[in-house]
Amino acid sequence: MNLEPFNLERIQSEWEHFVDFNLSESGVEPLRIIDLLETTELKDQFLNMQLGYSQTNGTVPLREAIAQYYPGSGAENILATNGGAEANFLVTWWLFHENPLRRELVFMVPNYMQMSGIWKAFGGKVRTCKLQMAKRGWIPDIESLKDVVTDGTAAIMICNPNNPTGSIIDTSSLKAIVEIADEKGVWVVSDEVYRGAEMKEEKSPSMFGRYDKTIVTSSLSKVCALPGLRLGWAACPSQEVATQLWNYSDYTTICPSKMSDWLAVHALRPEFRAKIEQRTRKLIRENWSITKKWLDSYSALFEYVPPSASAICFIKQKTGLSSLELVMRLLKEKSVLIAPGEYFEVPGFIRIGFGADREYLERAFERFSEFLDAL
Repeated sequence: MNLEPFNLERIQSEWEHFVDFNLSESGVEPLRIIDLLETTELKDQFLNMQLGYSQTNGTVPLREAIAQYYPGSGAENILATNGGAEANFLVTWWLFHENPLRRELVFMVPNYMQMSGIWKAFGGKVRTCKLQMAKRGWIPDIESLKDVVTDGTAAIMICNPNNPTGSIIDTSSLKAIVEIADEKGVWVVSDEVYRGAEMKEEKSPSMFGRYDKTIVTSSLSKVCALPGLRLGWAACPSQEVATQLWNYSDYTTICPSKMSDWLAVHALRPEFRAKIEQRTRKLIRENWSITKKWLDSYSALFEYVPPSASAICFIKQKTGLSSLELVMRLLKEKSVLIAPGEYFEVPGFIRIGFGADREYLERAFERFSEFLDAL
């Protein structure tokens, strides 16, 4: 197996804890454990927890808590994982292993490149379908998608809301994707880790339940601001699929952390999750106004489509540098970390994350301005 470096994760892992300002993060300012423990009783329960193994596919209370956000599903449809990254890995591995006559993966770009990299490492072929930059967002090229999906396609993989653009794939486009998938009998995998972090109150449409060969992956990392729990899941169309994926997880991390499983149950209570989502949306809206004002002050250098969800913006840069060169110089000269478009297979763009607290964000932009003004 020839495993290509996962460049986005590597640059973040190497530098995010060492730079003065990290704008490469795609989530919002994380919560603390104490924020989840609202009562003395909950604090006592947490501190007295025995640190044994948890239920390997997630406890029943956890899977029930997750399932409530996917109408028509139950605990039997859910596999709990160590972060959304494990859910993505297991689904990709399962698709490759269970479909020996289908060795092609259709992958929408720009995107979070994990599943694409895994598929290539297994020896499969990745065919891309591009999102097109337009005034109302980054739009799927449905006609191009029709051309790249074949009888050898195992799955179409999308990210909605999209990373790195923050755009939402609308209902009509999801319907078109399903129709194309159904015609060839291929799976649809939808990474929905940013669903719930929309600028507006209305949630983006989920792919779950639209097609009987759909798997949705997600986690608590982005919307719920709990990346340190490393708690994710795959929502499956049937108990059979969830059980098959469970077989694969027995060969990876065995089970989620018992502490994470327990804390996730509390975070996913409808009334509590609503509070978390409200906090996330408020932070995104307020910080976007700061980010937009700063971007607009460099209108000669930056072109962008405002994100509809998440604390990220994908920006076409016209500095005369390659995006990777811009990122590395900004890192070394000003100790500010952002992500280059090359790591999303879209050169010429940069991704800026604006989910930090206000003062931190403003100071980071001041440092970024010093760099741009000196070019």
